[in-house]
Amino acid sequence: MQESSTSWVVDLLSRLIQVDTTNPPGNETPAAKLLAEELEGRGVEYKLLESAPGRGNIVAWAESREPGPSLLLLSHLDVVPARAEEWSVDPFSGAVKDGFVWGRGALDDKLSVAVMLRVFLDLAESRGFKGRLIYAATADEEMGGRMGAGWLVEKHPELVRADYVLNEGGGFEVPGKRSVFLVQTAEKGVYWFRLKFKGRPGHASMPKSGDNALLKAAEAAVRLGRRSPPVSLNQHVKLFVERVLESRGVPSPFSKLLSAKPLVSLVPRLAGESAPMLDAMLRNTLAPTVARGGDKVNVIPSSCELSVDCRLLPGYGEEWVRSYVLGALRGLDYELEFIHRDQATESPLSTPLYAAIERAVSSEVPGALVSPYMSTGGTDSRFFRLAFGSAAYGFVPVRADVPLSELLKMVHGVDERVSVRNVEFCYKLTRRVLEVLFPGVTRGSRSRAHP
Repeated sequence: MQESSTSWVVDLLSRLIQVDTTNPPGNETPAAKLLAEELEGRGVEYKLLESAPGRGNIVAWAESREPGPSLLLLSHLDVVPARAEEWSVDPFSGAVKDGFVWGRGALDDKLSVAVMLRVFLDLAESRGFKGRLIYAATADEEMGGRMGAGWLVEKHPELVRADYVLNEGGGFEVPGKRSVFLVQTAEKGVYWFRLKFKGRPGHASMPKSGDNALLKAAEAAVRLGRRSPPVSLNQHVKLFVERVLESRGVPSPFSKLLSAKPLVSLVPRLAGESAPMLDAMLRNTLAPTVARGGDKVNVIPSSCELSVDCRLLPGYGEEWVRSYVLGALRGLDYELEFIHRDQATESPLSTPLYAAIERAVSSEVPGALVSPYMSTGGTDSRFFRLAFGSAAYGFVPVRADVPLSELLKMVHGVDERVSVRNVEFCYKLTRRVLEVLFPGVTRGSRSRAHP
């Protein structure tokens, strides 16, 4: 049964990769229809819903007569662009060779789409769950999710409301003396803003004939880029640092000491390639990314705009941004305009689902540790945390059968691929998590579709 399930997932993953769902524009409906074909005739209810022409989302559900929680298995169908000339294979071939499934989305996030569908069908058909079990594969995650998960939460909450959500964003193995499997339990907020600077035009052959707005924007970029906000430690990051240090053989008293203020600020210096990620987990970040100003090379620009990617830890918001920028840019005149706002979200660590992940990892990888992890980027989990108070965890388990640095580069990078052995591991461990979450369920008990 294990072999046939793995083969089934590998085949579906390959076919999903062959459906080009590059976002923009997305065009996820053909992929959603492929999943609908797999769901048809299996005794579960499903709906294929388009938020706009071609922007398909699919939701399936089953409900047990035994009372229990509602659990959503969430994944997304869209992928980021891929330049074929940079790859060693066609990025949309779904080729299965050398023990790997190749193509855009192999890791992000069509592996999850395929694995979670197989696990959903296994439990729905065997009645191996209590409460309500939901499967959703959505559009638009790579461009913010507002045509996918965000749209479903707003327009069809009755279909996707859940106590628990299992999603992408974590699950990969960090090797060490003891392996650590990461669970995304929080993610930073996104507060992109634009700074507008005014000047006075003049002839560029006489630089002092005008007031150069571009220079003001450049000064602001330098100040924001060179200055770092202070460390602000939360439980997700503290436990993450502590677990990683333990996995490296650091005795517990010292790992606890190094994972607390003020010594935690020293940890990124010891982290090698992981230093930028660790540093970003410890503090709010502001990165100037786009400057626009000037019309002609021989005219002093009278206006200039500077866009800043700002990511905030849980507990911080718009007022902190305004106050920090005011202090950093003291003496400069500017207007600040927010262009995107999504607050940070987090989930509790003391839940039956988190405990089930810990127990399942322990049973499948003896000696391994499980650690919470705060993502510096965003996932669709935020919609469910904010709208329903769901305990949402990013956990798509993948072993480090290639160096972790290489694995992370594949996501949104070149030659994205996942080993067939990892497909099997991901399926087996995901299913094990749910079996631990629903112990003692009577297989074969009747279930009914949820209206």
